[in-house]
Amino acid sequence: MKPESEKFFEVLKLLRKSKPLLASTEDIESGVIKRITKTNYNGLSSSQIIDFLFGWVYIGWVRRTLITASIVLVMVFIYQQSIILKRIDVLSRQPVVISKESTLSPADEIEKLLIVYKNSGRIFPSKTITISEREMKELLESVNELQIKYRDLKKLIEEDPELKKMIEKKLMENNRTKINL
Repeated sequence: MKPESEKFFEVLKLLRKSKPLLASTEDIESGVIKRITKTNYNGLSSSQIIDFLFGWVYIGWVRRTLITASIVLVMVFIYQQSIILKRIDVLSRQPVVISKESTLSPADEIEKLLIVYKNSGRIFPSKTITISEREMKELLESVNELQIKYRDLKKLIEEDPELKKMIEKKLMENNRTKINL
């Protein structure tokens, strides 16, 4: 068997010493490049995209942190809603006052004050003033008439430019302040 082992070693030495002959190195090079580009060009499959987006699910501490954060957000939302509902409840208990934009005339103010004093049964403050109901009605009627006449006069002055200039001139002569007409 020695001769067989010697033959084996001789063949092995010959193979180690002999180099392979490459007939076309460019063909081999282009084949390797094609294989490399083919494996890299495959692109992303849907499973790879899903793994990339939801890979954090498999990490325990990230999952627990996100669950805790979501619970905190829900609790903050509930707290805000309860505060808003309490404020709405407080607002719904407040009285609603709807006021007119127009101002009250002095006659209306006097009339309201007199009604309040008459209903309360109190006398007027400071000096005692006794006014009969008939006198009060006459006073209110005269104030209303004056207001109507003032509106009519104001309307006449606004419509006639010559009259307006004349009144402004007279006011300037008397060194008075100009009245808004």
